[in-house]
Amino acid sequence: MIWLYRILFPLAALISAPYYLRRMLKRGGYGKNVGMRLGLWPKLPPKKPGTKRIWIQAVSVGEVVSISPLLEELATEENIEVVLSCTTSTGLHVAQRQHRENIIALGPFPIDWLPFSSRGWERIQPDLVAMVDSELWPEHMEQARKRNIPIVILNARLSDRTFLRLGKLRLLRSLVLPKHIQVFAASERQAERWKTVGIATKKIKVTGNLKLDAEPKLPQTKEVTESLKKEFGFPETDLVLAGISTWPGEEQALVEAFLAARAENLPVRLLIIPRHAERKQEIADGFARRQNLAIHFRSNGNQAPSNNSVYIGDTTGELGSLIRVADLAFVGKTLPPNAGGQNPIEPAARAIPLLFGPNYQNFQEVCEGLLALGAAIEVGNQEQLEEQVIRLLGDAKARRKTGQAARQWKQTHSGATDRTLKGLIETLK
Repeated sequence: MIWLYRILFPLAALISAPYYLRRMLKRGGYGKNVGMRLGLWPKLPPKKPGTKRIWIQAVSVGEVVSISPLLEELATEENIEVVLSCTTSTGLHVAQRQHRENIIALGPFPIDWLPFSSRGWERIQPDLVAMVDSELWPEHMEQARKRNIPIVILNARLSDRTFLRLGKLRLLRSLVLPKHIQVFAASERQAERWKTVGIATKKIKVTGNLKLDAEPKLPQTKEVTESLKKEFGFPETDLVLAGISTWPGEEQALVEAFLAARAENLPVRLLIIPRHAERKQEIADGFARRQNLAIHFRSNGNQAPSNNSVYIGDTTGELGSLIRVADLAFVGKTLPPNAGGQNPIEPAARAIPLLFGPNYQNFQEVCEGLLALGAAIEVGNQEQLEEQVIRLLGDAKARRKTGQAARQWKQTHSGATDRTLKGLIETLK
């Protein structure tokens, strides 16, 4: 079956090339280290006697952030060294900035085709490979099988779409789910999904969601908040409504909610952090008709003019820093027609009261847990978004209660890093 994949891969890559080339040009940064994407990683230092090498593949920023505590713990293990690869340029940038001291090598994931994958394996020579969330690369796993190297899926989750696709694959399922794969599931519900698609129960451990252990590293102090507000051009006493990882249509929905709150004489400013920074021009065009609003894009310089109304954080890897000013936040990719949802864990960890739309399928267990504790509020449409923004911005006690519930939820669901670390060490023995 692997030979069918090897034959079809270049054909599929050729057909999809225009789409992915546009995306890469839009996002930028893909021109660096092209050789490493072809498997031409630099020669790594030889392993010391008794040392085991783990190759971890994390797609982008979210995955890198989620494994940050794990990378720090692995760095303290004397007989373990880590090689980290990422798919996106933004993921590589964040990994370089945050984890260079915790790993022995960093680079882009080799293209999953026999000539490139096998070359990368020869250069890296891991004793274990780990992929974050639901990274399923047939050639990568075939190279592991040939070398009798264990494969582990960390923080293993199957989205509704992936779960349905794997259910339909049947004959081809062995390509992406080889028999020797191990699954460290993010939850009991996710473990059941992996069993349903054919993973043996004995190959599954429920270790929990690694994203819940990714604590905010930057301080949340009055001085920091005041400094950031000054940088954003916001008055010190005004409240801040934040849009976190927003998608098309959601920026406009937030502007309408922001203007509705202002019409109620609430002292509020708007911070928007789009999921994809390359959407800057699209967002700018959407704001063009709002000539009465003062708007500043962070990519035009961190410091905004005084008395600014809307600050757009169109940079990469700064979400955790920028949201420290938020008094209320909306989590993106959740208002129709968008679907799937972005990660609400980081703002919840900062005790920021949360709003999100009905489409949070990618983080269903997390969002349902937050809703059950009163740590977040679901809004079904634009009108409900405006109602809740006005209500919460006008009620400091309600904001505080919701934010405290979010922090409580986060604290009671921690511990995945320790369980994952223990599982990796056991697998290496």
